[in-house]
Amino acid sequence: MNITVERLPECKARLSAEIPADTVTNTRKQIVAAYSAQAKVPGFRPGKIPANVIEKRYAADIEGELKDRLARSAYGEAREKENLAILGIAQVEREQFEADGSYMLAVEVVTEPEVEVADYKEIEVEVQKMEVTDDMIDGYLDNMRKQQAVPTDVDRAAQPTDLVVVDYTGTLDGEPLEEKLEKEAGPLAKGESHWADVPEEGEEPREFIPGLSKAVDGMSAGDTKTFDAEFAEDFPVEAVAGKTVTYEIKVTQVKERELPTLDDAHAQAMGAETLEDLKDNVRAQFEQQMAQSRNQIIDNQLLAHLNDEMTFDLPQHIVFNETQRQVNQMVSRGYEQGMSEGDIEENQEDLMKSAETQAKNNVKTMFILEEIAQKEGITASQEEVSQRVMMMAQQQRRPVKKLARELRDNNGFENIHQDIVISKTIEFLRSNAKVTEVDAPAEEK
Repeated sequence: MNITVERLPECKARLSAEIPADTVTNTRKQIVAAYSAQAKVPGFRPGKIPANVIEKRYAADIEGELKDRLARSAYGEAREKENLAILGIAQVEREQFEADGSYMLAVEVVTEPEVEVADYKEIEVEVQKMEVTDDMIDGYLDNMRKQQAVPTDVDRAAQPTDLVVVDYTGTLDGEPLEEKLEKEAGPLAKGESHWADVPEEGEEPREFIPGLSKAVDGMSAGDTKTFDAEFAEDFPVEAVAGKTVTYEIKVTQVKERELPTLDDAHAQAMGAETLEDLKDNVRAQFEQQMAQSRNQIIDNQLLAHLNDEMTFDLPQHIVFNETQRQVNQMVSRGYEQGMSEGDIEENQEDLMKSAETQAKNNVKTMFILEEIAQKEGITASQEEVSQRVMMMAQQQRRPVKKLARELRDNNGFENIHQDIVISKTIEFLRSNAKVTEVDAPAEEK
């Protein structure tokens, strides 16, 4: 077989192959023999059908498979002799049988980029020192107690951390607010037995009427008050956005949060033997979170360094597909954050640019990591893939066999294999990095 390869920009190449007549003839015979063994033709016993009958009856199928086998043999030889890693076929320029029985093939293929990996061991990175302190654990346990607090009626003025039950009525420009609002926004206009939270000093109030929490601070049951609520310009209810609404409020109850006692009994209710065991559990959670955060910071620096150190062409169709995936993710996040379809369209150009930049970075990183994995012999075993599938089935609460069938039909096992290899390669880079711990800035401490 005569193979020539012309390298083209953007990870493409033109592959030309001249396959001799005897190879074509032998390949055709193998295909015809396979059809003869399996075909069922009326008037002939299975396996006894003449070759000329098979060739006539299945001419189109045989020629299609012949072209496919010859092309695959050409791709395989190009991979071995020319180190041509083909990702896909961009365009078939020529495929024809010559008068002498040979086969001529010319295709434009998409190839893997030629990655010259920079030094990837002992990359210098910096990470701030992270330490779990007693104050962090105490703060976590205090917040947990507040979440489990029991509201209890008290006969006194409201103070920070209390809950105040109020009735309220709003007016805008001297007219009842309920006449100016849609039904869905009715709670802004009028309410009974509404619980208002008086925050601690420095804590952001949790309220939907601006200033209500501050207004009820210091009030007792039976007290009344009038206050002005100033709604922001971007408030979602158009009738009150950017306007000042006057509210008349009456306190009906003041409730104190009764916190549970932090002792061994409380710890046992939380699943620990003693209070010290509970603190140890909380400390372990913080340490695990810090370890994950630390690793993420190191990984980001490592991958950014490798991306900056290396330059090579990227397959445009892979970049395009990844860009589309990034766009879909960004649009979904936008909707989750409350953006409207109009907001998405207005920012479409910036969104596309951001998605394309992220896509190019992701694709480049993937090829770099795959090259490092190949150099270091990093791979994933069948057992590791099986364990990942079982873990996925548990998380999704689905039968393992059903999930496995879906993965098999959608090339999922190959993707899982690649994910494991990439994860192990990043762990390899991290374990071989030169990590320097630095003190956090004073304000962060």
